[in-house]
Amino acid sequence: MAETIERLKDQVGQQIQASSLYQSGHAWFSALTSRDQSMVKALSILVVLALIISWTWQPSDKAVKNSQTRLASELKFHQKMKENAHLFSSGNAASGAAFKGSILSVVNNTAKAKNIALKRFEPEGTTGLRIWLDQAHFNSVIDWLEVLEVQKGITIEQISIDKVSPGLVNLRAVLKA
Repeated sequence: MAETIERLKDQVGQQIQASSLYQSGHAWFSALTSRDQSMVKALSILVVLALIISWTWQPSDKAVKNSQTRLASELKFHQKMKENAHLFSSGNAASGAAFKGSILSVVNNTAKAKNIALKRFEPEGTTGLRIWLDQAHFNSVIDWLEVLEVQKGITIEQISIDKVSPGLVNLRAVLKA
């Protein structure tokens, strides 16, 4: 195996030495004074080092900057979620609100008051309602859910909110009276 590698190495070396580019480069280098040859060698080493650095350091530096940008964005999002966490907590005991009436009529009336159109709804057990909203304004949805929970005494059992575009969301939720 080692013998095959040595033979292959010799063949490649011979092909390189036989090329006209190598021949002209070697003739040019040989014609230089020893001081100039040393300068060319030093510059060659600097060029190789510069290439190695640019091929390794620059991509890693770019990756670090991208990661820092993404981290800042995630921290900003986390802070927003933290500030609005109270909107999603079960605060019925603190508000003293008790549910009264039909859950469908309360949900439908409060949704209309907030200009939210229920895409679909269906009963969930005896006291629940499963709802679907498509492309609703996020701020309106959050305000509406707060009204349902704090003022009307309806709890949010399950919720899934998916961003559709800036400011618009799809919502799937199960509400309980």
